[in-house]
Amino acid sequence: MRGARPLLTLSVLALLLTGCSTTDEPPIGSATDRATVAATDSATAPPTVSASPETPTASAVPDEPELDHDSPDSLHVLVNKLHPLDPADYAPQDLHGPDLPASKAGMELREEAAGAAEDLFAAAAADGVDLTLVSAYRSYGYQQSTYGGWVERYGQAEADRISARPGYSEHQTGLAMDVGAADGACTLEQCFGDTPEGAWVAEHAAEHGWIIRYPDGAEDVTGYSPEPWHLRYVGTEAAAGVVQPGGVLETAWGFAPAPDYGPDSAP
Repeated sequence: MRGARPLLTLSVLALLLTGCSTTDEPPIGSATDRATVAATDSATAPPTVSASPETPTASAVPDEPELDHDSPDSLHVLVNKLHPLDPADYAPQDLHGPDLPASKAGMELREEAAGAAEDLFAAAAADGVDLTLVSAYRSYGYQQSTYGGWVERYGQAEADRISARPGYSEHQTGLAMDVGAADGACTLEQCFGDTPEGAWVAEHAAEHGWIIRYPDGAEDVTGYSPEPWHLRYVGTEAAAGVVQPGGVLETAWGFAPAPDYGPDSAP
């Protein structure tokens, strides 16, 4: 019996060792183990931060609308010796008689320009400056007669320096007016620019949407001798854009100089 006890002990030990190697756990590196680790990592990983919306680029910002320099109904129509009205006999449909002291009755401007003229005159009066309206809208026929009179008096070359041909006049747009001093000093003369009234107009017209259309020193661009009394309405924003770079409409709006009429222009 003593010889049987060691055999029994060895058998039991072998059985125990075999049982210890049997397990329900998958071996390290198995697919199940990798899935478990991945699930654990996913559960403990910090949440993904979504990308914030992109900041709009400059190209996404809408461009400012361009000024209309061609339509005769536009407040920003360009009229000069190379850019006539189209049609030539254009007549505005919103003419209005401004409530202003005037050299004669019945003068009219386009409605917005008329209101701006009243504001200009009121501001001048508040500063002790008395202005009078000398000229405003002129029809194609009226301008034809006016220009013809200058041609008879001075000849065509000089007439073209001081008066526009019919169809080329800013007065025909209803957006231009000639102003003067209430006492009549230097009316429609270059010396108006040296009067207190002329100086006030030069300093303050743009605040009310008006510009001096034919300033001193710009004849090679505008084609006309200086007219410190001739004002053109373009609105306050556009007026500031003209005055700041030097006061010449063609230059401010990016147009070529127009010192002379084109070959297709008939006097």
